[in-house]
Amino acid sequence: YDFPKPIFAVTQGLNTFTGVDNRGIDYKLIWSPEPETMYKILPEKYWEDFHLTVMTINRGIPPHTDSDILTTINFYLDTDGCDTVYYEPLVENLDTFQIKNQTNGFIYKNEQLKEVARFSAKPMEVWVLDVKKIHSVESPKEDIKRKAVTLGTRIHDYETVCNMIREKGYECNS
Repeated sequence: YDFPKPIFAVTQGLNTFTGVDNRGIDYKLIWSPEPETMYKILPEKYWEDFHLTVMTINRGIPPHTDSDILTTINFYLDTDGCDTVYYEPLVENLDTFQIKNQTNGFIYKNEQLKEVARFSAKPMEVWVLDVKKIHSVESPKEDIKRKAVTLGTRIHDYETVCNMIREKGYECNS
């Protein structure tokens, strides 16, 4: 669905998943005077199960699963020509590693994965992501500016969130 560009202010740094030169993904908790702009995609009874953040990505992100979050609804502000790519394993026992701050998420080796889906979000589009599936962010250039306001949940899986969105009369990209 179309959404107006949200007004928000950063309230607290949350998690930064960066490596050399602070390049990677940064999440910050945000406050909005009009949170219903984003939350209206969900039935109100579930609003407290989601938290509002701003995600900034400044480089391509290797195949990974997210830490702590099960599902996120991304309201893309800037996409910078990037693709989100989903993968399935080519081998039974994948080699994994973690970077600072990762808890139950992992990074995977490209050569052990097969691409199964890809999308290119446009600014002001909304996409629901199953971030417990292996995914990456690919960019045609080294330095990028990708930003999204996100509604993340630690409680509800992807299909449950899609059903919530459908309950409100919106489509879900499942």
